[in-house]
Amino acid sequence: MLLVVRTMIFGTLGGLLAYWLGLPSAWLIGALLAVVLAGVSGIQVAMPAATSSLITLFLGISVALNIETGLVDQLLHWAGSIVLMCLMLASLLWVLYRYYLSRGGWNRDEALFCSVPGNLAIMLSMAAEVNANVRRISLIHSVRLLFLVFCIPLFLPVAERRVSLQGFHIEHPERMFVTIALAAVIGWILKRVKLPAPMLVGGILATLLLKQGLDWNWRFPDMILVALLVFLGCAIGSRFNNIDIQESIAEIRAAAGGLMITLIISGVFATVLHYVAAVPWTQAMLAYAPGGMEVMIAIAMNQDVDALFVASHQMFRMLIMSMTIPLLMMLIRRKA
Repeated sequence: MLLVVRTMIFGTLGGLLAYWLGLPSAWLIGALLAVVLAGVSGIQVAMPAATSSLITLFLGISVALNIETGLVDQLLHWAGSIVLMCLMLASLLWVLYRYYLSRGGWNRDEALFCSVPGNLAIMLSMAAEVNANVRRISLIHSVRLLFLVFCIPLFLPVAERRVSLQGFHIEHPERMFVTIALAAVIGWILKRVKLPAPMLVGGILATLLLKQGLDWNWRFPDMILVALLVFLGCAIGSRFNNIDIQESIAEIRAAAGGLMITLIISGVFATVLHYVAAVPWTQAMLAYAPGGMEVMIAIAMNQDVDALFVASHQMFRMLIMSMTIPLLMMLIRRKA
């Protein structure tokens, strides 16, 4: 518990410093950098395993609060974009798999797990079952995620929240607490049936049910959203706890090469979506970003783009990858 408190102190101080310096997306980037620097310096940092679920729960609620009428019509219009994203994922998997397989000492399972855009928790659990190099897979994914989380907010800054007592005011506290409780229950049920991103879906479903059924309209206070960004930065930064840079140079180089491949392929497909379907390029890039689902949704909610579009595509990416990877594992083992 003390370790988590210390990590949160590092993240909060980093966010405050970045906010004071006027950096873009200060609360997210400041917390992220502070915790990463602590971790690579040998200082123990950690966040609870449930942190990611809590963050996605609140993000799901926030997305649903901004949903207007005509949701079904919107979803139908996105079918072409979903198909294009599937082609992007197939291209990413094939190119990255061949790339990592060409590295000396990498087996087929490790190359496959490192090639998947996102879904780190699922990849690590599968890797442990087949005795793959969990440290290598975690590092490859963490380097990609660190780049996405750090660089994208610099170009697409998250709207800064006010640090004042007014930021703690809750207009309808009873609505907020009931919505959170219902979202947690639905998310827990969805998790039991092994649906990807259960808390995100639970947050969206609970909020829509109450919004449509009881006409509940409310907003999170600014300080809750500040805390959400700090938690997110701390959770991602803590992945770099006690990493020995010297011993990890080979994996970091491989991760850098894979990152460049990933950015090129996802950027090309986002550009195609932008020109063919007239989707704003920022929205297309956030929707097609290979991982960092919570960050992409958080940025989308503070940009002049459709956050539901981004959230739907990110959730679908997690779903399709979760179903595809076990089948691909069977296929490559038959060929081996």
